[in-house]
Order: sequence, then C-alpha cells, then structure tokens
Amino acid sequence: MKKQLTILGFSVLALFLVPLIGAEERNIQRIDVMYTSDIHGHIGRSDATFLNPNFPPPVGNGASAAAYIAKVREEAAKTDRPVFLFDSGDIFQGTPVGMHTMGASVVDWMNNVGYSAMAVGNHEFDRGWKNLRNLSNQANFPMLGANVFNTDTQRKVDWLGDYVIFERAGFKFGVVGYVTETTANMAFGDNVENIEFKAVHELLPGHVKELREDNGCDFVFVLMHIGLPWEPEKEKRYLEMIEREKEGSIVRFGMNAMELAHTVWGVDAIFAGHTHTGYLKPWQDPKTHTMVFEPYANGSSIGHVTFLIDRDTKQMIGYETHFGRGALLTLFEEEIWPDEVFAKEINEEVARVEEALGLGDTVGETTVNLVRGSAENALMGFVVVDAYREECNADFAIQNVGGVRANLSPGKITKRDLLAVSPFDNEMFVLEMTGHYLKELLETKLMGRGSGIYFSGGKVRFDLARPNGDRIVSFTRDGEPVDLDATYRVAMTNYLADGNSGLIQLKEFPRDKIEVVGMLDRAVLENYIQRKGVISPTNDGRWVRVKGTSE
Repeated sequence: MKKQLTILGFSVLALFLVPLIGAEERNIQRIDVMYTSDIHGHIGRSDATFLNPNFPPPVGNGASAAAYIAKVREEAAKTDRPVFLFDSGDIFQGTPVGMHTMGASVVDWMNNVGYSAMAVGNHEFDRGWKNLRNLSNQANFPMLGANVFNTDTQRKVDWLGDYVIFERAGFKFGVVGYVTETTANMAFGDNVENIEFKAVHELLPGHVKELREDNGCDFVFVLMHIGLPWEPEKEKRYLEMIEREKEGSIVRFGMNAMELAHTVWGVDAIFAGHTHTGYLKPWQDPKTHTMVFEPYANGSSIGHVTFLIDRDTKQMIGYETHFGRGALLTLFEEEIWPDEVFAKEINEEVARVEEALGLGDTVGETTVNLVRGSAENALMGFVVVDAYREECNADFAIQNVGGVRANLSPGKITKRDLLAVSPFDNEMFVLEMTGHYLKELLETKLMGRGSGIYFSGGKVRFDLARPNGDRIVSFTRDGEPVDLDATYRVAMTNYLADGNSGLIQLKEFPRDKIEVVGMLDRAVLENYIQRKGVISPTNDGRWVRVKGTSE
C-alpha cells in the first residue's frame, strides 16, 4: 500500500508507514482526517451501478466504513496520531431506513463509529427544523450550522453549534460548519419557518478571526455543505472566477467552495459537500493555499488525508493520501470487508424498515437503463414526467433535475427502487396556466448556465448563446407551435409549485388555479409503471440544444 505525499506544491511517493526522510529532524506531527458527505441514508450495503449497471460490484457502505475507520484509529494509536472524522451534511434523506426513521438510524451509526463533528446539509431540513433539533440532541458529536439564524431573535439557533475547538497533540484545531445559504430556496417554507440562512462569505472571516485570535487556534478547518465545481471543469471554473474577480463580481450570494477558498484567508482546509463531485486530490487555491476536499456521495466512499505539521513552526507543510488514486476510497466489500457487528445491526434495521413498507414488491419492469442527469437525455427523468402528465390528466409536466434521485438498471422495478428515485414524499399538483407562462418557466430554467428541466408533453429547442429569457428557439406540441394564449394543465410537485428550484414566479401563482391531485409523486410513478407493465423509453428529442438557429 502506498501513500501519496504532497509537500510544497510537488509530489513524491512514500511507502505506507515509512517516515518521511528528515521527519525526525524536522519534528513532524501527523494528523489524520477522514471525511464523508451526502450519505443520504446509505448506511446499508449497495451495488455500484455507477460503475457497471449490469454486474455492479457490492459496496459495504456503513459497515465497510466502520471497518476502515477502526483500522485507521488502530494504526494511528501506535504513534499517538490524532484522528478526526468529519461529515459535511445530507445524512439521511434518500433511503427507506434514513427517511422512515427521520434520520435517527443514521445518527445512531455516526455515534457508534465516532464522528468528531458535522456540518448540516439542506436535506437535514426535509422533516422540518424541529426534527433536525431532535437529531442534534441525539448526536454524540457537534452538529454545526454557524449561518443558521432565528429570524425573530436575529441570533444563531441554539440547537446547532457554530464551531468546536479540539486540543490534540499540543495544537488547537478550530472546526466551523455551514450549510448552503440557498437552503431556503430548496426547502418547504414550513420546514424552515422563522429560519434564515446567512451568506457564508459574510460570516467566515469573522469566525476565522475569532478562532485564531480570540481562542488561539493553530489551525482552522471548515466543514461546509457547499461544493466544488464538477471536477473535470475545475480549471475552467477557476479561470472564470479569476475573471469575475477582476471585474469585482466574485463576492456574491451562493458562492461555491472554490470561491470561498479563494476569497477568505486563514483557512487551512475545507471539507465540502452538496455537489456530489468527488475530488481524488484536493483543490488548493494558488493565492490563499487553502485546500478543499470533497468525497463522492451516497456512502460509497470515504476520504482520508494525513496532514504534516512542523512542530517547531506550527506550520502545515504538506499532506499524505493513502490510496493509489488519491484521497478517496470506494468502499468495495472485496477491498474493505464490512465490520461484522455493524453489518448485522445495519442489515437488521434495513430489513425491519423495508418489511414494514413492503418495499420488495414488484411494480413493473424496464428493458433499458434508466439514467438521471441532463434534462436533454435522462430517460429516468423522462419516465417521471411522463408519469406525472398521464396519471394527472395534464397537457404538460415538469420536474426539477435534482428531484429525481436514482438510476434504474434493466429488469424488475420494485417499490424500493421507486423510493430511491422519488424519496421526498411530494404532493402532486396541476396548475392551469397559459402557454406563455409555461414558456417563461422553461426560460427561467435556461438562464445562466442552466440546462433545463425534465419536461413532458412537448418539444423544446434552445440556444444557450442567446440572451437570458430568449433562449427557446421553438416550443411545439404534437408537431405544432404551442398556442401561447391558450390555457394548459401542467403537472408538477408541490415543491415546484411552492416556487423552489429557481421558479420563484410560482410563489405568486393564483391558488384558485391549482388543483391538488391527492397523491404523492412516488404513488403517481408507481401507478404509471404498474399500468404500463414493461417500459422501454427512448430519447424522443423533447429538449434539444441547438446553436445559431433563429425561430
């Protein structure tokens, strides 16, 4: 096994557990940090369909993570190395065991494996802030939300921490945590009643100063449910950020982890989440030298980095990673055999919940891979909105891309599968609106770098080179242009109808033009697939990107 050692901006290879040459002379202290994010309830074993949908290798998830965590702690104890275990939020929404227990089972697992601290995520509010308060009280570790404030008192809520200070190996480590400030735009109003999510860039500099100057911390770690850009585009996004910095427009509401690392000094490392984009090696800002780490989501991986600290200067001089490809370990059962005690307890809890919910029942079958993702070609998204339109007797249907949460492989479709696809228990609404209003909604989802929304009932051709608000080149139904003055029935979830996912104009939509269907989105999807029996969707060109075409 090898470690990847990075020091002063260049890399060398060192054998695992072999000391760095000159380490004794430099009096180096090693600090281990393991990190997770966006577990989304996936503590039970799963199959790595993201690698091979037909023959997916098994992933040990919570039980394999527990085995690896115990192994690292055992090795670290031999040399008195401190060990931290962090999470960056969204711990329970997404699986039956997570949702049915409202997060309690996941917090139990986190208590048992010994987390040091976590930042809460936007989905921690899916069952309301009072449920999150209960989870925070249940946790044996600090749940942090330094930017979560009560609107009545204008003070930070008292049921989440802002930061925690650890004294280890003669050093003081300050750890502060934040949730994305856009949570209010992604949560139901009742779930975040009297809650304000303040901008992180406004608070972080003050917290860094408070930790370093007022509390004497030697190092500052930030846990944030705010992510990095998609890893293959990191250089492109960095250059765009630098251009915005030159224009004076880099500081704004909703900054990502790369931007925060670039604009705030005094942070040694950020452990990010929310975007589900794993970074095998940390992003390090060239100006502030802040390192940003982010793991993959859904409990499939764990990150592990060892920081090297010069005891004499109290400077962090480098880091080591522990796997051939970098800092992330995919928890394949063949590589990290699950801890037997954890596996037994998790399996029993998962089985209890799934039996209570009847999740093993077969609903139908798919002959093709149903993959979520881009609005242009995601067959899973197509099936969802087709179900909304047909089962709700609507002309059109829409669903935000983030509302479809799982892929399905060819074969039988069970209720368990549908819960993974649609885990939110959203209600179905039908809104009566003009073609012009619907087109405006679609244009909203194409603004900026937007790429649309899952859509059923028509076909849209769009050009992102055109100005915001005028990017739709053609909008047709049954081969004819949509009548912009006519009234249509448009099916969507109450989440969208409440003005979320950027569709803020829906907040003002007339209530007397909204029909409550009386069914959850998942039930609508289940009815549709049961009625069809076998589904074989294709890409029918309902959402097509074009260039340089006029209407």
